[in-house]
Amino acid sequence: MPNEPSQVLIAWMKMIILGAIVILASRQFIYEPVEVHGKSMLPTFEENDRIILMKISKIERFDMIVFEVNNEKNYLKRVIGIPGDVVKMEDDRLYINGVETEEPYLEENRMAAEQMGYQLLTADFPAVTVPTGYYFVLGDNRLNSVDSRILGFIKKDRVMGEVKFRLSPLEHIGPVK
Repeated sequence: MPNEPSQVLIAWMKMIILGAIVILASRQFIYEPVEVHGKSMLPTFEENDRIILMKISKIERFDMIVFEVNNEKNYLKRVIGIPGDVVKMEDDRLYINGVETEEPYLEENRMAAEQMGYQLLTADFPAVTVPTGYYFVLGDNRLNSVDSRILGFIKKDRVMGEVKFRLSPLEHIGPVK
């Protein structure tokens, strides 16, 4: 008889175990929750914001990613250059493949830099070509960011995932743009 208490209990245990396996496998291969540390992405992300990374996303220009450096530290930055891109900064203007590219996410930081007496938010750097298998990344808080200007190109296999969703703080919960 399928409604015996022991059979119902076994059916529920199977469902709970299956659910746990699906959740653990998803966390291992599809998504990962992460806490933001540091000020390099201010005001886009603040210290202790909680985010969800998608591990299976195709990384594109201007996506925000988390990557590992020296097997010890994780960094959150914005992808500026993808493989084959030529990236250059001149007079606080970003050029990708010779075309000036707007960075609207920097407006608040530009105003803050001017108020602090800085003429440029981002110092000039010469044109660099992003090699196959790598990314060129910059923090949104360019005056306080350890990024590709210091670290060099970021190898694709060091990328943990793309930032897709913010879990906290509650007033900013939702998909990341």
